[in-house]
Amino acid sequence: MLYLSRLLPLLALLLFPAALQAQVVVEDEGVTISRPELEQLLKRWTPQMLQSAADDEGDRLELLNSALVSKKLAREVDKLSLEQDPEAYWEYQFMIQRVQLNFVLDQFTKTLEVPDMSELAQERYTTQKDKYALVPETRLSSHILFSCMAGTCDREPLRAKAAEVLAQLRAGANFEEMVTSYSQDPGSKDNGGKFDRWMMLGEEGVEPHYTGGVFEIEKVGDYSEVVDTRFGLHIIRLDGIQEQHYLPYEQVKARIMADLEGEYRTLAKKEYFAKFRLTDNARMDGAALEELFAPYKSEPKPEPEPESSPEPAPTPDPAG
Repeated sequence: MLYLSRLLPLLALLLFPAALQAQVVVEDEGVTISRPELEQLLKRWTPQMLQSAADDEGDRLELLNSALVSKKLAREVDKLSLEQDPEAYWEYQFMIQRVQLNFVLDQFTKTLEVPDMSELAQERYTTQKDKYALVPETRLSSHILFSCMAGTCDREPLRAKAAEVLAQLRAGANFEEMVTSYSQDPGSKDNGGKFDRWMMLGEEGVEPHYTGGVFEIEKVGDYSEVVDTRFGLHIIRLDGIQEQHYLPYEQVKARIMADLEGEYRTLAKKEYFAKFRLTDNARMDGAALEELFAPYKSEPKPEPEPESSPEPAPTPDPAG
């Protein structure tokens, strides 16, 4: 009896394929989920899904139901035949090929060993320093705004007033007091007219004419001419300059290494892909190919008509 109990499992393994021996944990209408399949499926669920399925049988059934529905829908593809619907059949075949292609390339990329790029990264830092390490000059400013949205008021009276205030400032008037008296910018008036950030020339999100005015000022503490923007008229004071400079290699190394690794992976993928191109041993049915491509050939250009020779001019009659 003991001998038989040991023999039966062995006979089962010999008589049935290994795939059929996998323990079925869910079955419905001939569609099954095996234990190994479910183990892999669980690895792809989120922690929240796993906890819900473990704690609540209703949630577990709902998640298993979703998995089974996917398999049942996939089974419907087996009913698709070339004879029944050629367009749908080939669309499905080409879709499978695209998925297979992307999967193979993705697997290749995952297993690709990237060599040490440190030496090349140092070289790129030297040769492309502006791309990776350049920090443009930035400036800090304060301003007085004479508010006049474009197209809503006459700026000429305001321009005269702004010019008068600018003259007083250049003569030594206190800037903060002038801000309090004249500025109509609610965002900076209570802060001495200070602009809220350092900016570079062409700073995104800042009125271009304003940044242009800031960068026309030569020295810290000096003022711009009256600057027009869509918000009105500005008197700008330059409060600080951070000179253009380069970041050290260590601060940009990670970005350079990431770029180099990405380039290496892209090139390796292209080279791997190229291995599967047509070889010299490929055989082609030339007649069949000509027949298939014939409907798509360009229309032949008509032959140019030969130019006709002009008729000779009549000879004048000397007798008139």
